[in-house]
Amino acid sequence: MGRHPRLIEVPGRIRVPRPLGGRPRTEPDRVSGGTACASHRGRRSFEQTVQLLEFFLHCEGRASAARETIRVDGDTVKIGAWLAKARTKHRAGQLPEGRARPVAALFDGDWTTEAAVPAVLV
Repeated sequence: MGRHPRLIEVPGRIRVPRPLGGRPRTEPDRVSGGTACASHRGRRSFEQTVQLLEFFLHCEGRASAARETIRVDGDTVKIGAWLAKARTKHRAGQLPEGRARPVAALFDGDWTTEAAVPAVLV
């Protein structure tokens, strides 16, 4: 496997990276001084999380609730909390337009409301 994760094709236009995390950490954890768990994955990029959101919208046909999670590569992703935080940052003017645009493209109309309709359904 090279530096870039492999992509799997999902029906339609969705491409989900596999694996989503980085290499397992084996160096000492800076906080506890111990060795990090080998199953711990690196932090996902914003773009990877947008792809996970797109996958969720395609599979579920609805926007995620604030406390909703999904399992990916053995990790739990708090996709609902991530979307809620992105909405809050966008409303406060703290989310750069380059990041807001790909999220907005996944919804029909205003994506910052709880009643946002996924573009998959339109």
